[in-house]
Amino acid sequence: MISEQNVRTLNLVIGIILAVLIGLILLGGIKRIGQVAEKLVPFMAVIYIILAIGVVILNYRNIPTVFASIFKGAFSPASVTGGAVGSFFMSMKKGVSRGIFSNEAGLGTGSIAHACADTRKPVKQGFFGIFEVFVDTIVICTLTALVILCSGVPVGYGDAAGAELTILGFTSTYGSWVSIFTAIAMCCFAFSTIIGWGLYGTRCVEFLLGTRANRPFMILYALVAIVGATMELGLMWNIAETFNGLMVIPNLIAVFLLSGVVVRLVKEYFDREGKNV
Repeated sequence: MISEQNVRTLNLVIGIILAVLIGLILLGGIKRIGQVAEKLVPFMAVIYIILAIGVVILNYRNIPTVFASIFKGAFSPASVTGGAVGSFFMSMKKGVSRGIFSNEAGLGTGSIAHACADTRKPVKQGFFGIFEVFVDTIVICTLTALVILCSGVPVGYGDAAGAELTILGFTSTYGSWVSIFTAIAMCCFAFSTIIGWGLYGTRCVEFLLGTRANRPFMILYALVAIVGATMELGLMWNIAETFNGLMVIPNLIAVFLLSGVVVRLVKEYFDREGKNV
């Protein structure tokens, strides 16, 4: 059994390693970011999806019970949260916040990455953004939930983090060998997310302060990984939720104001593409 002091030391070491890797990749520029992401994410995502589907198929007898428990928990959670009104707001808060963490919908961050794409068709590029949300949330997140629930892993709320439950879901079906791949895959997903947010932050800093501020920001951003690795998990979630909420408000206002432009561009795109068919 690893002592609490050893866990803290291990977290610190992991944070330092992450900080070094993040700094090297970000300082390498957009091309290196793209090279790392395009090699890490697709391969791991495909294998992860295949293994997850396998868990669901091998435990197909549990599927009716799983969906029954999902609907029961969604529509009658009053005993857990202390009343219908409380359950509604709690479910809404958790659902919206976790959805934003999953796909960044409403934050406006995806447009920063897509703006870097070498394309003359912004509408077509926007469709890729929609597809990303579908794959990330509807496919991968749903499969992850089904892996945990179909495998029969006991879900003690607050006793284990999502990553631990996911690994237990895979290992209970395939055996301990798959825990290594699952851990590596989840690390790749998380690491590519960190790199992506580094790109977002760099572009924002460049817009506000100019290109000279990019390198100091990248170094500071990399060092924050050490803080994140050693911070209490609940506090980290609360901080992230707060800042995500602050990002959503101005972005949704901007989306509303630009909605007319979006409708016009989409209409022009389909009119033009329809003529070329």
